[in-house]
Amino acid sequence: MKTFITTLSLCLATGLFGAGPSIAQAQEIAIGDLHPITGPATFYGLPESRGIHLAAEQINAAGGVKVGATTYKIRIVTEDDQASPTVGVAALRKLMAADVRYIIGPLASGVAPALKPIIERSDKVTQLIDGSIADDLTNGKNIFRNQATVSGYNIAVVELFKARKFGSVAVMTDRFHAGFMGSQSKLMADLKGLGANVLGEEYYKLNDTDFSAALTNLKGKNPAVLLIRGYPAEGALITKQARQLGFTGQVVWEMVSPPSTVLKNISASEMEGVFNCIPPTTEDYVKLGDAKAKALDAAYRGKFGEGPGELTGLSFDAVHILKAAFEKAGSIENAAVNKAMGELKLADVPALTTKYTAQPDGRLFDDKGQVDLRGVVSVWKGQGWEPMTNLSQ
Repeated sequence: MKTFITTLSLCLATGLFGAGPSIAQAQEIAIGDLHPITGPATFYGLPESRGIHLAAEQINAAGGVKVGATTYKIRIVTEDDQASPTVGVAALRKLMAADVRYIIGPLASGVAPALKPIIERSDKVTQLIDGSIADDLTNGKNIFRNQATVSGYNIAVVELFKARKFGSVAVMTDRFHAGFMGSQSKLMADLKGLGANVLGEEYYKLNDTDFSAALTNLKGKNPAVLLIRGYPAEGALITKQARQLGFTGQVVWEMVSPPSTVLKNISASEMEGVFNCIPPTTEDYVKLGDAKAKALDAAYRGKFGEGPGELTGLSFDAVHILKAAFEKAGSIENAAVNKAMGELKLADVPALTTKYTAQPDGRLFDDKGQVDLRGVVSVWKGQGWEPMTNLSQ
């Protein structure tokens, strides 16, 4: 009997019987990391994933997540969606099957809409979107977003056109970018309302390399501005080929564009003077001397040997937002955490590296689960982007 009791105690302690894992699991919270770790959007997704892991590591080292009388550690479960809707759905189902109830991501605006109906039907999943900018993704119930919407990006485009009084524009848009395609007609109407004549709209897709036919058509219309909406590899090639064809007007981008990715397809001198209309990036905050962004930059470089990506701060913030919601809820059950997410004040998450604008009542999210984060205008100078403070000059 003594031997049996000793053996039973050992089994329980080491998790060989069913009670063991539940005891261990009660002390950790699994958070899914759903981003493109491989594939054409790796330059976005990998730095986002790293930001999530870094935040969890720092939180755990600082004592973890205190929920009532229990302290939890965060465990990150990473799945690669390859920026593909089909792969993304499979990755989501894999996380759900593993009982991962909190998910950060995705990046791609083609993936997020494919996940939405699955997540909305589940009362055991809470999603915090840190990358996709497509409109109408959040619901304020179990889907939240700490990234801007594409409408937030478009604000910067409109402000630039208003300040510079551009008279005409031609547009090239990634046809498979759900966010940009869904907002195109509204943006064109807004620009027309400012007096800008929309002379033509052309479309392309990720991994295209020859844009000469579309650019020749648009150049023949003599637009003052060539507006490019999509991803930086194609944006760089379009800009380069437009210059080679003799386009001398202003080039405006609307895309998150790491300089290291941009400069693979175009020289820095050819990029000089290009405008970009997106919310401030981690790099922007570092250049502006923000202490939290500089601390994130230093920690990221120390761990990964290179600087963070443009979206790393959003992913880092997402982990801290969930931590604050767990602690505010006093629970790790989805219903309680969802309620706490909707009630979070901006001041409840002091570790945030991104400058969100609080809702009128001080909350981080509006009733639909969306933060207020708007685009600004940057200009390419030398080897990278510089935030602009005066749009009229």
